[in-house]
Amino acid sequence: MTDTDDTIGVADGRLARRQRNIDAVLDVVLEMFSEEAMFPTIQQAATRSGLSLRSVYRYFADPGELLEAAIRRSDEIGAGLSKLHAIGQGSVDGRIADYVTMRLKLHDGIGPMYRATLVNAARHSRIRDELAKNRNAMREQFELQFAPELAAHKPAHREVVISAGDLLTQLESIDYLRRHRQLSVAETGATLTAGLAALLA
Repeated sequence: MTDTDDTIGVADGRLARRQRNIDAVLDVVLEMFSEEAMFPTIQQAATRSGLSLRSVYRYFADPGELLEAAIRRSDEIGAGLSKLHAIGQGSVDGRIADYVTMRLKLHDGIGPMYRATLVNAARHSRIRDELAKNRNAMREQFELQFAPELAAHKPAHREVVISAGDLLTQLESIDYLRRHRQLSVAETGATLTAGLAALLA
């Protein structure tokens, strides 16, 4: 092995260690969100991850940057949970069932992170922008999944149906049904299914 190979190996090892440390910090932040600790500090993240405060500050300049990184991590998880196969194809009942199942799984997977995004959006403009992007993507997904039914309506009424369906299936609405109304997953699914069926009829 040459000196160059040795240098590359050392550099690769440092990068891998740095990424492991960053992942450890972000995992801790996501755990805190699941415990309803919505405003984690750099000190808390360092203590719970077992890293020094100085090390964490090397990775994240301030709590806002830490939150943004955690949200990006959550978005990666959400991207896998929010996929629909054969979007816009099949019977309307089948598409409603697929859509409701997907949204319930998405809420189950990233609900705590989504709540943290909501409460921190007012204080951090980049988090607010990320929230708006995700909401818009969810609305667009609704339009694609139910394009055949939406096409049957006149433009003005179509927008009403899109807005109502979007409101019904955003994560805030599911969170309200699950946490505040204390509905089970099955009850929430039945509520969303009935609402969508009525809207799209």
